[in-house]
Amino acid sequence: MGYFEDALHTFVQDFHYGGAIRHMLDRGYTVDQIVRSGEVGLSREKIEKIAEQYLAELEKRKKDTK
Repeated sequence: MGYFEDALHTFVQDFHYGGAIRHMLDRGYTVDQIVRSGEVGLSREKIEKIAEQYLAELEKRKKDTK
């Protein structure tokens, strides 16, 4: 897959599943619980990546508001 196709694929996956993952994290789900739920059709690694990015973004926002 070329760079553009890879970027597009990542964008589509985040658009499709990212909101669900972020919502579940906001509700207190762990990555393990998200994976076991079967509601997200991504690999564990991709779920972890989205979760890590989101949680880092939340931490940054917390620090910026202090």
